[in-house]
Amino acid sequence: MRYALLLILSLAWGCSAAQLRLVPKATLDSLASPRTVATDIVVGQSTVELGRVAESDIATAEIALHNSGKSPATYRTRTTCRCLTATSGVLKAGERGVIRLSFVGKGYPGPFSHKLFVYADNGTIPTAVVAIKGFVVASADRRGDYPYTCGALLLRQRGVKIQSGATERIACMNGGTTELQITKDRMLSSPELEVYTEPATLKAGEQGDLVIRLRGEKRENMKLYINAQTAPSRREIIIE
Repeated sequence: MRYALLLILSLAWGCSAAQLRLVPKATLDSLASPRTVATDIVVGQSTVELGRVAESDIATAEIALHNSGKSPATYRTRTTCRCLTATSGVLKAGERGVIRLSFVGKGYPGPFSHKLFVYADNGTIPTAVVAIKGFVVASADRRGDYPYTCGALLLRQRGVKIQSGATERIACMNGGTTELQITKDRMLSSPELEVYTEPATLKAGEQGDLVIRLRGEKRENMKLYINAQTAPSRREIIIE
């Protein structure tokens, strides 16, 4: 009985471990503290604090570095986020220089922590890893989050995939200065499609959802056109 119980526990642990896919501690340590190798390129700091960055701004900083060797050395950089860029270059023997950082906060509200990797010459292991930290202050103007327009109505996306009897939503915003309501263009739209906003009337600057409902069965080439209350033209919502 004892051996049977041990066998059951062993099998249970094996199944659990297979489902969890435990990451080895060495792998976790390498991600938290990447290995570096000493080279002639010496980076002056291990952390850059950008502080509070407005979402509409671009924050910049410089990191000092020095070629301590007796021959020219190339340095190149890589970052962990497309929001962060850094310069690369060449330093003469004994020359000092800077890496110029540029951080774009748009679309990244809240605290951030990224890494900058600096490589010397053709090395595949970084000579330094610099932590870039700060906080992006969310912009009060969210119109940039909505690239599609229908008059004053701003939309996060242009279309939806919808199934028979389903309801889909597109984030929207009233980018105008007055209250806004939308209607379906009944002459051009498929009758099975319904559309409205939540809330039904969007106040100036208010965000909400454009709600699309398909009543009945889906068929090919369904069309949906909407009109905003103040719009001079209509907008087609792509139905897939």
